[in-house]
Amino acid sequence: MTTTPKPSGMSETLRSGIGIALPDDSGRALANASEAWFSAATECQREMIGFVSIRLEKDAETTREMMGCKNLTDVAAIQSRWIQETLRDYNSEISKLMTICTKSANGGLGSRE
Repeated sequence: MTTTPKPSGMSETLRSGIGIALPDDSGRALANASEAWFSAATECQREMIGFVSIRLEKDAETTREMMGCKNLTDVAAIQSRWIQETLRDYNSEISKLMTICTKSANGGLGSRE
């Protein structure tokens, strides 16, 4: 998913350095760093909200499957599959979040592909 953050009033204020009593270069650097942090935090929140939504759907489906089982062997098989899938999903999500943070730290959040 490619997103291009729209400048907000807050980011414009940060970029302009209004209210920051620092030398011009330091004020701009601080404003740019703050904007990058806010952008990364927003992108992480979007990613996590999407992830939680998908995981809740999968968890609900697994619960429905287990409730329809006639024996404990089937329940155990479904639960085993659920554990493996959940671990894969969380591992993948951590990787996505780390990528967002790394790109932000390297100054490239806006160029995500």
